[in-house]
Amino acid sequence: MNNNFKPNERELIKVATFFKKKSQQLIAEGKLGEENRKVAEAVDRFIEHMNEHANSRAFILDQREFLKKLVKDNARCPQCHSADMLKFVGSEKNEKGWKSNRYKCRKCNILFTWNLPNNPWDMIAYIEEVLAVLNGNKENDSATPDERAAIAGMQANLARLKPVIQEHDKDFHQLEAREAEMEKLIHEFKNSLLIEKIKLDKWDNR
Repeated sequence: MNNNFKPNERELIKVATFFKKKSQQLIAEGKLGEENRKVAEAVDRFIEHMNEHANSRAFILDQREFLKKLVKDNARCPQCHSADMLKFVGSEKNEKGWKSNRYKCRKCNILFTWNLPNNPWDMIAYIEEVLAVLNGNKENDSATPDERAAIAGMQANLARLKPVIQEHDKDFHQLEAREAEMEKLIHEFKNSLLIEKIKLDKWDNR
């Protein structure tokens, strides 16, 4: 069985496997006509579709987990300015809704929230906001050489990161729509198979 299946999908597989085995037995015994094979073929097609969906879902969710970890902190204690004794203790949202990591410095025995987002979605918004400020300074001829270099670096990072996240988000939202549709189809298909199973039981007892 596909390891990517959810519990309701696994349950459908069990019902479908029983149905196919029972119908094949009754056809072999002559209790059912060959036309009943069409139902079994429909089951096979649906299971194949479900396998493809489960594999696609697993791939996109794995991508999402990878992207969540794409942003790496270079955190340092604000008191001793060292990264050697830091322990990750969780995350926190700021007033803009951006999530950042929280750390404990075991040397200074203090808790602090790092000043950068911990994920690419919030990092994009952060970079865009910083660029707006730096570009404003550049237009007013008040930007320093370091700020101009920072602008170029941030623009390059944004140009690489944003298309990747946008493409993934598109795939993820499409997956959510397909997932809702599949949940409904699986529920309906399972109910249909249970009805067919009752019919098979009647034929078997004749």
